[in-house]
Amino acid sequence: MERLRQNELPFNLVGMTLEELYNEIEGPDTIVDEDVEHIPSDCESEIDASDDEDLADNVPVGIDNDGSYESEESESDLPLSMIREIIVNTNPVYIPSPSVAVPYTTPTWSNTCKPTPPPDFECSSGVADFIQNDSENVTPFQLFRYFITEEFMDHLVFHTNLYAEQKKISTGKMYVPTSISELNTFLGIYLLMGLKHSPSYKDYWSSGPDLKDHYVSSLMSVKRFSWLLSHVHINDNSAMPDRGSPNFDKLYKVRPLIDLLLRNFQRCLLPSQQVAIDESMIKFKGRSSLKQYMPKKPVKRGYKVWMLCDKSGYCLKFDIYTGKTSSSEKALGVRVISHLTVDLRNKDHILYFDNFFNSVPLMVELKKQNIHAVGTFNLQRKYLPTFKADKIMKRGDMQWFTSNTGLAVIKWKDNRSVHILSNYHDPENVCEVQRKEKDGTIKPVTCPAAVIDYNHNMNFVDKFDQLLASYKIDRRSKKWWHRIMFYLLDAAVVNSYCIYKLLQLPPMSSKDFRRQVINGLVAEKLVSHKRSSSQSIVPVQIKKSKPFVPAEVRHQSSKHQPERSTRRRCALCSSKVKQVRTDWICSVCQVPLCLGKSKSCFQNYHAQ
Repeated sequence: MERLRQNELPFNLVGMTLEELYNEIEGPDTIVDEDVEHIPSDCESEIDASDDEDLADNVPVGIDNDGSYESEESESDLPLSMIREIIVNTNPVYIPSPSVAVPYTTPTWSNTCKPTPPPDFECSSGVADFIQNDSENVTPFQLFRYFITEEFMDHLVFHTNLYAEQKKISTGKMYVPTSISELNTFLGIYLLMGLKHSPSYKDYWSSGPDLKDHYVSSLMSVKRFSWLLSHVHINDNSAMPDRGSPNFDKLYKVRPLIDLLLRNFQRCLLPSQQVAIDESMIKFKGRSSLKQYMPKKPVKRGYKVWMLCDKSGYCLKFDIYTGKTSSSEKALGVRVISHLTVDLRNKDHILYFDNFFNSVPLMVELKKQNIHAVGTFNLQRKYLPTFKADKIMKRGDMQWFTSNTGLAVIKWKDNRSVHILSNYHDPENVCEVQRKEKDGTIKPVTCPAAVIDYNHNMNFVDKFDQLLASYKIDRRSKKWWHRIMFYLLDAAVVNSYCIYKLLQLPPMSSKDFRRQVINGLVAEKLVSHKRSSSQSIVPVQIKKSKPFVPAEVRHQSSKHQPERSTRRRCALCSSKVKQVRTDWICSVCQVPLCLGKSKSCFQNYHAQ
């Protein structure tokens, strides 16, 4: 071993692979680095084996995106890592990813070259034309239907009834088949449970007056809701490929919904120039091989979702992490970026991501694809220049280098050191930011423009998470895939709301938007419900001086009938200047409307 440390090797390193080197040193049975157990997430993530919170203090050593192995041991304890450094310095390095498969050599860093700035963005962006053409009459429920379509509801009904039939054959239990109207009501109730929280879903049907929800309990019985909850299915279990087969899919049970939303998310909105990639989490604490443990995240246990989001918070593309694609996969960050940015190539988009994904080879490859990217980076990454030590830098100091491959790296000292890697920023462009000193005074501090740009645009995925977290469906389930299914249902609502805001329609809060979607889902049930003489379940809202009924409820006109009531102002033609009163109301909407030989307010109101 002493001979190895003195580079007195009994064989020639040039042209040898790492496996051949290991075989030469310790024999062909030695386990090489490719067989080291790979952590399927970043350095703070691991597959969760239990619910023990002490695991947060015992995070195992991770493998870097570029294949380097991070360890707390000294180099003297790892002589084979020294051998690898000798190979790196004598041979070109191959990036272990299909997306960056060309040989990569170490770049030359200096202060002379400058990255080229991005050209003007000329690609079309914004809401798709087929939505904008009907934007004047569009409703929140119609926007939601662009994602969760009628065709998918037919698919959901078929597979739910198919699963019930399969259970009937195996157990002999009879069942009543479900329908589109009933499943719409079921989904509407589940969305409503995100607005009106109860400890258990059965509390909405409780016999106790302090727990019972009259609106929910009037839409469906608790037994029928429980039956649907246990039988709802998206795919055929009998056709699931066996584990170990080439077609095996860990997300088989929700794959049709994932494919549907991926198509519709990209179809309904064309991305703006600025987009960001980050990770999101679907909360889950049960047993699943897909579950990840991330002690530094707000949601520590659950399913990891890679997301590409627009600056409005709209989710353009997502990928639920199911583990490494092969036994030797190391460049996870490169694979994620390459997969999510396939449709952005050669369009001059600007992409933002954090240090988990960032590396020098990735930035060079994105530059070749005309994707302009910026992100923080880890100092342990390969091919980086040597920076000044933190202790000799004070707040506002910066150091930068540029490479012959069109990259710029910047180290800027704030309260801590900030490291930025970009393939389009000029490192000499600086701005000023305000910082508070220890004595309480506020002073301007020089800051690179790349840092300000990154901080301003990196939060797109956080916007999506914020909109989803406000009223998300956060209810436990015994089935692992239910969490994913209802998360995607919430994601469709959030994306619908983002499009609503981009269309510049009358302002509406996220809560009211979700209520309109729920009203659309349960509209058919509402109008077919036998109205009680004491209370109507139709969600009539008072807006200024006139009542308002959701369009989806109003247009279910087959059930709307006039009936006598007290004399009140007409909801359609009456105004403050000219008050018009009528004795007639709609039996479903419960709003007064004129009805007579010369009046057609009743018909016009339900046709608008």
